[in-house]
Amino acid sequence: MTEASSEPTPPSPVSRPFGGKTVVAFGILLGLVAVPHLSDRLARFRIGHLPWEKDLEEADKRPAVTPPAAVPTVGETQLSASENKGSVNNALPSTKGDELDPEVLAKNLGSVAVDQPQALDAFYTSLAKTLKQDEKHVTRILHYGDSVITSDYVSGTMRRKMQARFGDAGHGFILLANGWDWYFHNDVSHGASSGWTANRISGPLAKDGMYGLGGVVFHGTLGASAFFGTAQSGDYGRKVSRFDVYYMEQPNGGDVEIKVAGKEPETFSTRGETAVSKVHAVEVPDGEAKLTVRAMGKGDVRLFGVALERDAAGVTYDALGALGARAKMWEPMNQDHWEEQFALRKPALIVLQFGTNESEDGFVNQADYEKTVGAFVDKVKAAAGRDASVLVASPLDRAEKSAAGTMRSSKALVRLVGFQERVAKDKGVAFWNTWKAMGGEGAMGRWLNMKPQLCSGDLTHPTPAGAEVIGDLFYKALVSGYEAWASKHPGSPPLPPEAKK
Repeated sequence: MTEASSEPTPPSPVSRPFGGKTVVAFGILLGLVAVPHLSDRLARFRIGHLPWEKDLEEADKRPAVTPPAAVPTVGETQLSASENKGSVNNALPSTKGDELDPEVLAKNLGSVAVDQPQALDAFYTSLAKTLKQDEKHVTRILHYGDSVITSDYVSGTMRRKMQARFGDAGHGFILLANGWDWYFHNDVSHGASSGWTANRISGPLAKDGMYGLGGVVFHGTLGASAFFGTAQSGDYGRKVSRFDVYYMEQPNGGDVEIKVAGKEPETFSTRGETAVSKVHAVEVPDGEAKLTVRAMGKGDVRLFGVALERDAAGVTYDALGALGARAKMWEPMNQDHWEEQFALRKPALIVLQFGTNESEDGFVNQADYEKTVGAFVDKVKAAAGRDASVLVASPLDRAEKSAAGTMRSSKALVRLVGFQERVAKDKGVAFWNTWKAMGGEGAMGRWLNMKPQLCSGDLTHPTPAGAEVIGDLFYKALVSGYEAWASKHPGSPPLPPEAKK
């Protein structure tokens, strides 16, 4: 019997199932195949499809989902008496000392720059004129959106910050009455009696497609009234020097009475040979004031709203939100009428922010959605002309629970953000990625647990504190863009220092 060797026996190849050259090479090959699936930009290098990728591609081939709200009936809705009342659920703090500090709340978020900033040339040119106080030049910003803008959330913070930096030219445009639930404006007094009916872009629709600047046209029965005035308390919205009443002149137009404290009441007729948009201006001494409009009969009184303006260089910021709005809802708007409205309002920047409600549809057909948004952008650009810039702002993040119970961003919403980004680039308009600025993937889930809470319990809408953060991020993107623009345009006034709180 031979003596056993003291040397260890080398392991056989079979004992190293994960270390063989063939297996290692196969693993590298799998890794190379997997890389293109990590980003949509590498999709053209993919070999085959993962299950969810196939689902997404098949979804893009399916017809677009059309929600019932997109096919409203023609008619009018009866409005109840309403008043613009602020509360902890819908209003920003009314004094500077009570403001939350967005810098602290958003310190780990930061902001993101505007894509295609060259598309904002008209807007920044207007801001430069405002800073030079050329003929008391006013830069008007129109912000179209859904429920977040209906409640003047992000727009309220933007109005305050832009006016503190560039000058207060007045509150801006307000609908005649509360066309939707949740309709609210910060820093203004506003209310309406009963007796008004309305046609809205969300329905019931107007036969002629004429909805005014904010997507609602109001018809007043005899005695129906509404009032508009400066804020009664707080540090914002305390001055006005002109009320602009936006109305429709038409063959069967009725009379409207105007009352301002300290002045004799006046009445003007809305009757004319053809249907055309008009503005009736009422000047008052710069300061606190209140205007009341009343339908006096003798025909159909058709009003859109009132803009509070000041005889001073500065910025106005019109919050033009519609509850449940989608980009598609603006398709029936009469194009010539919209051109008339923009010609009267003279906007320098038009912000379009939609997508939250579309994300409720789940998988949306990419081709059809991009076609819808593209047509919407084209419609706005054509109506506004060359003197106004157009910016598409993506929807806010929207949280949903995963199968594991963790919070994540809605997959449908993230896809919509990408679709909008492509449309903006294709149409040559500016784009701001709200979702990314908020923190990207899972932002709303994190905001829900922040102190103070930035996301409401529905995982979709921000709290007033959250709205301030988003408004601050958007404000930073626009003012830093102006600073960059001014550096490339000799003679442009520099960005003024931040106003002290």
